[in-house]
Amino acid sequence: MFLLLDVASPIPEFHLINDKKIIDSIKITDNNDQKLSDLLIPTYLEIDKAYKLFKNLEKLIITIGPGSYTALRVGASFIAGLSQSMSLPISVVSTLTIHNYLSEPRNHIGVYFESSNKQKFFSYQKNNQFIHEKIDNMSYIMPKSVSKVLYNLTLPDFINSNTQSEIFSIKINVIENLDKLEFDKNLIIKPIYISNNIILN
Repeated sequence: MFLLLDVASPIPEFHLINDKKIIDSIKITDNNDQKLSDLLIPTYLEIDKAYKLFKNLEKLIITIGPGSYTALRVGASFIAGLSQSMSLPISVVSTLTIHNYLSEPRNHIGVYFESSNKQKFFSYQKNNQFIHEKIDNMSYIMPKSVSKVLYNLTLPDFINSNTQSEIFSIKINVIENLDKLEFDKNLIIKPIYISNNIILN
């Protein structure tokens, strides 16, 4: 059994995966007023009791962003502790992972991602590098090289009528590419936190 912890999306969730299928999805918080740090461990303990994770858990997967600094930090700390205490390997998923697993040519595709605390990010390939940009308002100008946008929640206002768009789901992307994920017991989790203050990046 695999445990996917998604702390990058607007509502953090645990997803239990078995035989390449999601057998349960559990919201950790219901809204932005609740604190992930308060509810993460109690929620995990409930899942542990229901599914006997201490016996059945084999691998861990965590989203690393881009996203909220606090959510990514809390999630990474939790998964790192779980990995060490249970000697379980970890794999990480980001907008780069989603981009890399596309079957079509990727150079012209951007990923628009809405995270917790109403934070928004746009990721795309430029000069053989994958760029993450934080969007503070919808006056953002999309790179001309991008002709298709993948989005996780709502279609951004800044795309024009000539731009193709398609919604994506992190959990479905993980399931479809489970065999491609790389797992490591000694993995150092490096969350992708993007700030408009260059010093913090």
